[in-house]
Amino acid sequence: MKRRKKVKLNYSKERVLFSDVLPYECPIIFSNRYLYRFLAKYLWVGKFGKKETQLKQTKRTDEKDASAFAALLFGCYEQGKLISDLKHKNNALFYPYHFNIAHKPNKNRTLSIIHPYNQWQVVDFYEQYKYSILYLCNQSKYSLRKPHKVAQYFYYRDRLHRKLLGHESDKVELFFNEYENLKTYFSYKKYSNIYKFYEDYRYQRAEKRFKHLTKFDLQSCFDSIYTHTISWATAGGADKVKVLPGYHGSWVGDAFDNLMQSVNARETNGIVIGPEFSRIFAEIILQYIDQKVEQELLNKKHPNESIHHKSTYECYRYVDDYFLFYNDEKDRGLFMESLTKWLKEFKMQISPSKTEEFERPFITKITIAKQRIDHLFSDIFSTPLWEEVESNLDVEKENETEDENSDKDKEILDKKFNIYLPANSVNTRIKAIVRESGIEYRDIANYLLEKMSQRLDAFLNRYEKGFKKYERLMLKEDINKDEVDLQAQRVQRKLTNFLVSLIDLSFFVFNSNRQINTTLKLQKIMNTIIIYAKRHGDFKTNPEVRFQTISKDIIFKKMQDDISLVLAATDSHRYTLHESLYLLILAKELGSAYLFSPEVIKSFIEKSELEYNLFGCIILMYYYANHKCYDTQKTLLKGEILKKYGLVAEAERKRNSELTILTADMMTCPFVDDTYKQELLTLMGITEMKDQRMILRFAKKQKYIFTRWTMFNLNKELQAKISQEVYS
Repeated sequence: MKRRKKVKLNYSKERVLFSDVLPYECPIIFSNRYLYRFLAKYLWVGKFGKKETQLKQTKRTDEKDASAFAALLFGCYEQGKLISDLKHKNNALFYPYHFNIAHKPNKNRTLSIIHPYNQWQVVDFYEQYKYSILYLCNQSKYSLRKPHKVAQYFYYRDRLHRKLLGHESDKVELFFNEYENLKTYFSYKKYSNIYKFYEDYRYQRAEKRFKHLTKFDLQSCFDSIYTHTISWATAGGADKVKVLPGYHGSWVGDAFDNLMQSVNARETNGIVIGPEFSRIFAEIILQYIDQKVEQELLNKKHPNESIHHKSTYECYRYVDDYFLFYNDEKDRGLFMESLTKWLKEFKMQISPSKTEEFERPFITKITIAKQRIDHLFSDIFSTPLWEEVESNLDVEKENETEDENSDKDKEILDKKFNIYLPANSVNTRIKAIVRESGIEYRDIANYLLEKMSQRLDAFLNRYEKGFKKYERLMLKEDINKDEVDLQAQRVQRKLTNFLVSLIDLSFFVFNSNRQINTTLKLQKIMNTIIIYAKRHGDFKTNPEVRFQTISKDIIFKKMQDDISLVLAATDSHRYTLHESLYLLILAKELGSAYLFSPEVIKSFIEKSELEYNLFGCIILMYYYANHKCYDTQKTLLKGEILKKYGLVAEAERKRNSELTILTADMMTCPFVDDTYKQELLTLMGITEMKDQRMILRFAKKQKYIFTRWTMFNLNKELQAKISQEVYS
């Protein structure tokens, strides 16, 4: 067997920006890919003084346009100073951009995007302290998700790689098309996602050895963290830091403490929520607590009270979710007493509302519901499509060429095509599963949509193999092409009805629990259907088409109607504004023929009480583009963007993450004119005409910085985005 050639992708240290800086829940058109390119190309480095940090390019120092753009991006522009003089005071305040996403019924979660200058600081911090992070995150025996080593970034030069790569030639983006995308700067041990723990031998082994399981998590973990506690954890305890005069903690602890304050306007209570580096910060603290709990339980003064991990009990922790296996209630009491004490030392506590008790067998209501869902989907998607003809498809080679005189393909003309999806009936069965299992939709909506997506992919592959027979028959000379065309059209119509019902089912599940994860899963299902439906036309003249044009129109109109219903049902009290906005990105994939009327957009904006935050402005501008029908809406949007600057004091604007990112994105936006862009730069304090011209000139060269305004590939971005999902 020929060995696959392993090829390394030479990413620079700035690759931290790809995975560890932005929240997973950002819109799919918004990323750090082009910020990475900007930083990696010009290699910005800092010269650190006692009072200030100076940023310089290490090469291409004659790139004055790049320096001008950096002055805007890093908030370093000073009126009357040289554009290359990029400096920040070490204690300068930077304000993160906060946005809300749906979390629980009638409750949201606030996530944060840090200032571009702070993002550069995170890159520098990782480069300097990556091995210290690895050491500090490998002290606990309890942890299930911890940085294990700096992630390798290889691809295999083989047939699968070429297939995944498609026609892309941009090597910077290669990792988006590989077997596993570059998810995080570090590779993680033992599990990258919590659901893998439930399927692992450790969970099964613990069930054999222990009668009881307690599941619990921490209450508002990230909001509760006091940044100085990182120094306590890395220095050996709060007592050492507090007692020893002049001692503040370890170098890495102090540096991490300073970084977390810097990215969050010098706040010490709570850390920004969303980025991976925040989870690493929490992991270091929780690893120290894990160690203390284990040691305390092992070293009890009375031998009969001493309990041993892996013997008397087993504890596993995934970020802030705990799993405690035990036999004796006394051991559980001792463990919880010790953990509660150490958590309190670090300003944290257990969430009583999320504590669950189980007795062997450890099967949850959610697990039972998932099994019933699997059975339901097996009934829906596993029906033989062309009766016994399908059994012959499995033995055919994927690229097999048929003998011209063979009648093997003709048998499909005599077979009935079986496919039907009763959407209302399936919706009722899902409701019954939810009610009878005693769970809520939010417990399984993400799982439902993911399983639908997987089943749909497999289903269309089976369909494609069967339909290929019609395609081959149309290319033969001695065949009645009218008969083949008639049969193919019947099959296409039945598939159309099936997909319309699947769209209905998918939106039913999504509307039961609108969250970012379910939005992305819904987009994935719809994107698969869109790609397939775009192969439309006249089958008789082009056997490669899969739908009549009228069938494609039926499918796209169904999607448009269901997205419109979501927009109409979005109000200010449901906390699902971003989830609805993200569907406008999907709606744009349908093409200009399926644009919403301006009245629909206006009604959505008014009913949702859209506050024109960063993502609202970006997504609306992306959707409006240069379509003439939205000229009035775009003028209104541009005016609302201008108003945002007036809400922030002029001196604070350059350190405001939302305004900085929005301004930089508007500089690269092809849907607004240069006069408007110069107006925004003036509001950011960049008033010199020559400096404005340099920024605009470089923005055209840079093309994108955060938002991918044009040539957006939803399929590729969905693959990259969903692969980064941390929680199930």
